[in-house]
Amino acid sequence: MTGPPDPLSLARAGNSQAIVQVVRLELLRQKWPAQVRFADNTLHIYLLGSLPGQPSPQVVTARLFLMLKQLRIPRLEQVEICAFLGSQLLWRRRLRIGSRRRWDRFSFDNWAVNAWAYPAAFVVALMVNNIGLLQLLHLPLHIWIHEFGHATVAWWSGYRALPLPIGWTSVSSQRDPFVYFGILFLLILLFWSARKERIGWLQVLAIFLALLQFYMTWLMPNRTWEMLFVFSGVGGEFYLSTFLMASFYFPLPDRWRWDSLRFVVLGIASSSLWKSFWQWHLIQQGLAPIPWGTLLGGQGDAAGDMNRLVYEFGWSESQIVQTYKSLGNWCVLFILGLYVFFLLRMNNETWLSLQARFILWVDALFEPSKHR
Repeated sequence: MTGPPDPLSLARAGNSQAIVQVVRLELLRQKWPAQVRFADNTLHIYLLGSLPGQPSPQVVTARLFLMLKQLRIPRLEQVEICAFLGSQLLWRRRLRIGSRRRWDRFSFDNWAVNAWAYPAAFVVALMVNNIGLLQLLHLPLHIWIHEFGHATVAWWSGYRALPLPIGWTSVSSQRDPFVYFGILFLLILLFWSARKERIGWLQVLAIFLALLQFYMTWLMPNRTWEMLFVFSGVGGEFYLSTFLMASFYFPLPDRWRWDSLRFVVLGIASSSLWKSFWQWHLIQQGLAPIPWGTLLGGQGDAAGDMNRLVYEFGWSESQIVQTYKSLGNWCVLFILGLYVFFLLRMNNETWLSLQARFILWVDALFEPSKHR
């Protein structure tokens, strides 16, 4: 004869009462007084009174998550943790573990889109840069990104600039306060919209760009801005393409939404990044020449970016090649790191597990100092 199944087996079979019983027993082993309730695939844990060692909410959440992961209980889509002291709610945390999302190919939370977007963009970049007709169609866009590289430095330094896809950017001879305050107004508007919709990364970006604009307009020496302006043509091919590729994963406020447009931008940006990266790789290997001169004036035009870096700012050829090649390497590494980051985030359980283990590691690292 076999006895009745143990509560853990019943819990793993999806029995609601067994799930509550098993979690309650585990909390008792931790000496954490609590009430547990399971409803609508959500586990509610109510922590009552002070906990041994008075751990922080982050540590408590991490320990509970790892405990539930070890129990391997199915049907858990969400965990809600509430800590009370008497009748007062101290804090509340929610963990979304296995919620089902509606399929939407334009959604920023679509795991298939996030997983395949960059590999597909890489294939598109290879095709664009190796098929003659596609190269021809993409060339004006690549040139435009180059000119926008020049223009961004001019704008952030307070100069009026007009980037044209013919290899030319017109720039005013003096700073214009309208440019500074106009861009600052747009950044404030962006920050306000992001704050209203609680988009944290966009708030940080708006503040960073505003501080950068202040420095470049009012504090940066004129000769430095001139050198950056010359450098930022090819530099923009790298950092603007990288910025546009990275933006693919980040939603904008409702009035600035670009859910479907971001796919087009990703294809254009990845093609430009690959074109520049591969070109400077060949230049470093001695298989391609440095792009002297200008698009309109030819290789003999002394007004070219590379010419000016050498003759006006004292750069050597090796310094030019090494700087642009290093910039390209860092941009590619950043894109790869971002891709891995979002791959991990797509799997809620894996991402939460990494977060929990990191929090507990930090807590253990500083635990001796807490008891001094």
